[in-house]
Order: sequence, then structure tokens, then C-alpha cells
Amino acid sequence: MVLNPRYREKRSEEESFRSYDRVLDVSDTIFCVNYFLGYFGTTATSIDLLRKQKIVDLKEKKLWDDYKVPFASSGVINGSDFGVNVYFVGNPKQGSGKRRQPDYIRFLDVTSSHINFGGFRCVDFICTLTDKHSSIKFIQEKQIPYEEYVLGFIRLDSGVLSNKPLQEYLGIDRLTPNFINSHILNPKIIVPTQPFGSKFRGGKLLSLISQSNELRDFFNRMYKSNVVLWYTMSLYGSTKDSSQYDQLDRYIKYIGNTDSKHPVRIKNPQKDQLLDWLDRRGISKSLFVKNESSREDKTFKNLIHFLDFCLLQNRHDKTVSKLKTQFKTAVDEVMNRTEKKRVYVSTYGLPNWDDNLINPVPVVNQDNNLQSLFDYYKSKVFNKKDWGMRKYKDYLNQPVPMSYELLNQQLRDPDFNYVR
Repeated sequence: MVLNPRYREKRSEEESFRSYDRVLDVSDTIFCVNYFLGYFGTTATSIDLLRKQKIVDLKEKKLWDDYKVPFASSGVINGSDFGVNVYFVGNPKQGSGKRRQPDYIRFLDVTSSHINFGGFRCVDFICTLTDKHSSIKFIQEKQIPYEEYVLGFIRLDSGVLSNKPLQEYLGIDRLTPNFINSHILNPKIIVPTQPFGSKFRGGKLLSLISQSNELRDFFNRMYKSNVVLWYTMSLYGSTKDSSQYDQLDRYIKYIGNTDSKHPVRIKNPQKDQLLDWLDRRGISKSLFVKNESSREDKTFKNLIHFLDFCLLQNRHDKTVSKLKTQFKTAVDEVMNRTEKKRVYVSTYGLPNWDDNLINPVPVVNQDNNLQSLFDYYKSKVFNKKDWGMRKYKDYLNQPVPMSYELLNQQLRDPDFNYVR
């Protein structure tokens, strides 16, 4: 590896924060900071940036043009007379990488407004439409249902970010990795296909399925865990005044908003391009990328910290001095682009979250079984017409043809509402 001879070892051990063994010289500091400023300076809001990031992501994954869905392209929902199959489809790995992704993940990528990643102990499920029965069935042997119309995606894992409402709800000051891995389940992805999500409150059905006894038990067997609590956060904060978890109080409870904000990070390909550029200059990726929880957030924050340190070390240069002020302003603005998120939990139908933590024989609430949850969903949507469904009463009891609405087409329209 050839190093720029102008790179200097750290010159001060008296700085008030972490220092580095090697820093960028003046010219590379100017380039790298301008790269960062240029990335975030082209958009005014977090939603504008998320939209641009999603378009770039689809293009990088070769999903922007000529993508063809490999699953059944159409289906029909005729009132409440339909069934759902829930399939276990795989265990995705951390990060996107260069490997060929399974067909169902590529389909998820053109469906979800979020850029999704795998991770530690992730388990993926696909929910499909069927006219062969009117109940809900869980197929536990791994298989990809190409011949069926997909209603949505669920990804479960053990990841938990620092979360004050969750800690207060549990009465635990510090959540340890061992406790989280053993007892908490996080639905990392709950994404309905469209128009099933908008027309039939598909997000609510998938949310109920994700906290069912059957999926919890499947996860427990796979990882020898004893999950007692399901936990999630809304994807958007104040940008959107509602969440698919709202009005599910019988099963899923709102417990408060996060204190900390969740910054919009630099995404690929720009993130990897910047890290590779630094690596070629002798600034190892290991300084930024750690094999630990909240990996993407910590990589982004470590990168900001390093750039700030380079600016400090090169502040004698007039251009760097000016950039240091701009960089601080930009970082403050980026960190404030996002909002506090709403936090939700499920105790799997039990009165207290720790009942099965202390019970010698686990207690199971049958109302939290898949079939009971599916019956509840159908009753709310098709019979009572709750969850805002009264305005759709004209089509609820007649055949409704379904065909996928994909982001690689919708994002071409500048008026498309990205937050849905």
C-alpha cells in the first residue's frame, strides 16, 4: 500500500477527544470534507435525501431498468374470502455486499422505501395470497413461493438500538447484548406490497403476523432463545403523522418516543467509495467499520469524528479553517434532519412482559396465534370497516384485481409521495 508522504502522525496527545495514528494532509482533507458536504448539500430535507438514496440504490443493484418480478404478477382479493400463506425464506447476511441477492430480496428492494440490510440472527418470511383456503398457514420448511402473489415481507432479528422508552418500560437501565439476544425480538422489516398495503391495511396484518406466537416459537427454536418481548419503532417520525402500528392496541402497545434522533446516513455506493478512498491512503476501514450492533450508525458517526479530527489537525490552512466551520454546520443540520420515532411493544398477549421470563412452564395466549390474529384482521377490515376502511366500502365486498406497484417506476414521477 503506497502512502502519501505528506501524511503525518498524530501531533498532539493533548486534544480533548480521541486522536488517530494517521490523519489526512491538507489537500486530501479538503477533498474528503467537500465530498461529504456535496453529498448532503444537494437536498433540503431528510425525505428528499432518502428519495435520492433509494434511486441510487436501485440503480446500483440493477433494479432501476427492466426489472421483472419473479413471483406471480397478479392476484384477486374477493372480500374476506381469501387465505394467506407465511413462508420461511432465508437468513440474510449483514450488508449488501457484491454477492447475488436472492430473488425475494431483490423484490423487497423495489417494494420497500427503506434501504434494508441483513444482520445478526435475521430471519426472513414472505406472506402470499392464496385461494386454496381462507385461513392462514405457516410453512416452516424453507421454500420460495414463486407461483404465488406476494402480499408482503417480514424480517425478524435481535437488534435493539439505545432506546429510553424501551428501557423504562422494562425497568432495566442497561440492556445487555446477552439479554437482548435471549429475550427480545425486533421486526426489522414489515413491508406490504402495494396496493395491498394501502387498499387493505396490509401493514397492519403483517405487523400482527410478525408478533404471532408461531413466528416467535420458530425464532426461539432456531436460535435457542426465550423471546418474551416484541419491539419496534416507526420508520418515520414527525414526517408522517401515523404508523401502521397505530390502532393495534389490543396486541401492540405504544410506549413513547425515542429521545435521541436517528441521523440520515451516507449510503452506498458513496459510503464504500469514500471508505475505499481512505483505505487506499492508509486510513484503514477498521477505524470506522466495527462488527457490533448498530453497525451502520456507528460507521457514519466514526467517519464524521475522523473528518472532524483531520480538520482540527490541519486548521492552520485558511481553506481548511473555513471548511471546518462549514462542516460543523453541515453535521449539525444532518443530525437534525430526522425526528424522534415512536416505540411499540408486544408481550404476545400476556399481562406482563416478563411472565415467561419467570414461569417454569411457558404460558401461551391462544388469541395471539396466527389464525386468531387473521380472524381479527378480517373482522376489522371487512366486517367492522375500522382503521379508516369505511371510505373504501364500495370495493371491500367485490373482487379487487391486484398487481404490484414498484418503486423503480413510481420514483420516476417527481410528484410521487415517497412517505407512504
